[in-house]
Amino acid sequence: MRCIFCKGDSSMSKSVEHIVPESLGNKRNVLPQGIVCDTCNNYFSIKIEKQLLDQDFFKSLRHRNKIESKRKRIPKGKAIIPHTNYEAEVILERGQPATLRLDPASFDAVKSGKVTYIVVPYVQEPDKTNRIIARFLGKMALEAIAQRLTKNIDGLNYLINDEQFDLLRKYVRYNSENIIWNYHVRKIYAEDAPFILNDGTTTGMLYEYDILVTELEEWYFIIVLKGYEFAINIGGPSLDGYLSWLEEHQHRSPLYVTSKYSSDFPIPPFPEK
Repeated sequence: MRCIFCKGDSSMSKSVEHIVPESLGNKRNVLPQGIVCDTCNNYFSIKIEKQLLDQDFFKSLRHRNKIESKRKRIPKGKAIIPHTNYEAEVILERGQPATLRLDPASFDAVKSGKVTYIVVPYVQEPDKTNRIIARFLGKMALEAIAQRLTKNIDGLNYLINDEQFDLLRKYVRYNSENIIWNYHVRKIYAEDAPFILNDGTTTGMLYEYDILVTELEEWYFIIVLKGYEFAINIGGPSLDGYLSWLEEHQHRSPLYVTSKYSSDFPIPPFPEK
């Protein structure tokens, strides 16, 4: 068994790779041991996923949607104290009212009635040009392909050996400095949009993803995180083919337009519990 990123022997690897990080709500969607070696798994955790989750948008997204870390902690939020230079921490716990942690001066201002409200900033959009986000999307893209091939040794060897994946592989794993990999991002539904389950109940959606193959045989990885849709070209940095596809399909999400690839190998969405 070899790792799909470094191509090294991974037969002794013990970790499982979460395609979407645990701290973005993914507890059960993982690759089997050995698909990604322990060294690459640890690298992604520190060099990509941690840096991604520390970005303002993702901290705000996780806080306002109460998405717990792997230690079951909801990230703290920030609150601005009006008419002062002070900030407060907003602490959320499931089933509990929000708690504010104030410094002494802010506490006195609230207690005296000088301050009667606070402002919690809402970071509405992720960066549209961000190297960490691009590498994160590329990592998930290759893993999503591997997920479809876990019981197909020849298919996994094709993914590892075929040179068409090497450019993205090196960009993701080795941070190739001479490449700027573009991605597309937009909001396609509200973060709290209700989704109807088979039993008739409704739930929120954590994430859903699929692979789009265009008429020009270009492969794009599409993932929606709490209503924000990201797209990246698996074969190269250009988005021209994807933008053309959107124009031809009235800007509908590829997740809701049948493609010849996704119709044969569907990936189920992952609703919130």
